[in-house]
Amino acid sequence: MRITGSQPARGMAMAALLTFLAVLAFFLDSTGLTQSRLVFAGGLGVAAAVGTAGAVVGRTAVALGGAGALGALGLPSAALRIFVVPMAGVLVAAALLIALDERTVERR
Repeated sequence: MRITGSQPARGMAMAALLTFLAVLAFFLDSTGLTQSRLVFAGGLGVAAAVGTAGAVVGRTAVALGGAGALGALGLPSAALRIFVVPMAGVLVAAALLIALDERTVERR
């Protein structure tokens, strides 16, 4: 089995998701658990999980959609922006590598 360019990116997206979810859990624990923070962190977690699921199964549009939703939800938060931007970047990079892999396969 050949390892294509998108295979390592898919694994990196999973590792980034686990790290991001750990950061969200720490954020909720350190700032105090309120209903609005729980909903906010849940939305960020779902957006990151959907984008990562799209990257793992090879759906470029889903991965880009998850990155976009993550950016739209997370960029207004100054406290989490430093973690949201890299997670969205990993999802965009994985989506681009998946798209390049599909394009390379179609040319053969």
